[in-house]
Formats: sequence, C-alpha cells, structure tokens
Amino acid sequence: MTAKLRGTVLVVLVALCWLLPAQAQETQTEGIARVIMITPTAGHDQALIEAITGYHKWIAKFEGHHRYQWYEVLTGPHTGKYIARTANHNWADFDAEYEWQKEADEVFARDVAPNVGAAEAWFTTEMREMSHFPESFEGYTHFQVEDWYVKNGQYGKFRRGLQRVTDILKAGNFGGYWSFYSVASGGHGNQVQLVLPNRGWAGMAEPEPSFFDIVSEALGGAEAFDEFMADWGTTFESGHSRMVELMPEASDYGD
Repeated sequence: MTAKLRGTVLVVLVALCWLLPAQAQETQTEGIARVIMITPTAGHDQALIEAITGYHKWIAKFEGHHRYQWYEVLTGPHTGKYIARTANHNWADFDAEYEWQKEADEVFARDVAPNVGAAEAWFTTEMREMSHFPESFEGYTHFQVEDWYVKNGQYGKFRRGLQRVTDILKAGNFGGYWSFYSVASGGHGNQVQLVLPNRGWAGMAEPEPSFFDIVSEALGGAEAFDEFMADWGTTFESGHSRMVELMPEASDYGD
C-alpha cells in the first residue's frame, strides 16, 4: 500500500504472524501460521544465522518437517531481532508426530539453541477475504508489518468496514498489495496484523492512483471519505509498525 494509506488509513486502519512470501499461496489450507520472534544471544547474531542455515539443510531430508522463512526486523522496537515463520498449515499439522523428532530436537538444542537468547511464539490465521495477494512474490523482499487492536464489541463493524475498503481497492485496481491476519494465540487480545509487501524500500512509494483517490471517489468525495474513516476508526486502535526483510540464505533448505 501507499504513503496515503499509511498516513490516512494506518492512522485510522493502522503487524508475526503474517503473509510473507512463498508459502502463503500454495494449496488451500486453514491458513494457520506459526510465528516466532527471536532475540539472539548477545554477540551471537552471525553464529545464529549460520546455525539455523545448517539446521534447515539438515532437517530437509525428513518428511513432514515444517519449512520456516526467516526475516530480520529493520525498524521499530524490535529492530535487530529475527522472525521465523512457517505458514499455510492446518491446525492438525501441529499435532503430528514423527520418528525423527527426537533427533531433530537434539540437533537443534546442540547447534541452534545456544545462540537464542529469547523467543516468543504465536499463531495467526489468514483473513483471506480481506487480503489482496500478488500472483507471485518473486522480487518482494521487504514487508511492512503493523498491529491493530479491535475494540471489544466492535469486531463486526470493523470487519464490515475493512471488507468495504478491500472491495473498493480491488475494484479500483489499486497498485499495492496487502494481507490481514488475526492472532489466534499469543500476542494480544483482538489483535489483527496488516502486512504490506514491497520490492525493496522503493516499494514504499505511493502508487497512482492513490489509496485516497480510489476510496474517496468510490465513497463520493473527500468529505465522505473523512466521515467513513472517522466512523470506522472508532472500532480499533493502532500499535507497533515495523519493516522486516526476507533472509533468503537463512530460509534455504538446499533446494
């Protein structure tokens, strides 16, 4: 999305758990993702990345393993931390047990865990009907992630407003892409996350026609736009915003 979206909607509209490339658009599942925010042990950044890269290539030989993509947090209060995310799952995937798990746990504990200072995990669910994905994520390297918190008793109105904006942007051929996720476990209550994929920092530039241009025209003008946004904005509050960058090598399983 755009500067106008971030400046107007993100103030009004404006999150690990998120759409990030590759995994999100394979076969249709329940759309569950497990996301882990990782703080490296002090001075162990390089050792952590080398260890997880080696671990991924080692575990790739086992059927049923979950593929994690890694991201570095570039801005916001978690700058310098890492995010690991495995997506496109059903809930039942996390109940599965395999003979190789004990060995994998031992290898992880030996090679990777000493480089992890702290970790926080949560699960998210794709809000597919509210999202607009590109046909391919090739070339998308940076992802703006923003947290929103829906107020108690306002979830229905929040979803209706979000669906209306989504439909308008799609019909107006808006030049950006976005995805929404609800936090199913971990995080905060009533938390929703917005992810905006970009082709590097240049992707932050506002496309034409802008978010404001498309939505205000569909609603009947600038005054109607302001009224809608002010009313919809009462249903939620915005939280942290951060840019994360895909780490291809740390996400490589040797294929």
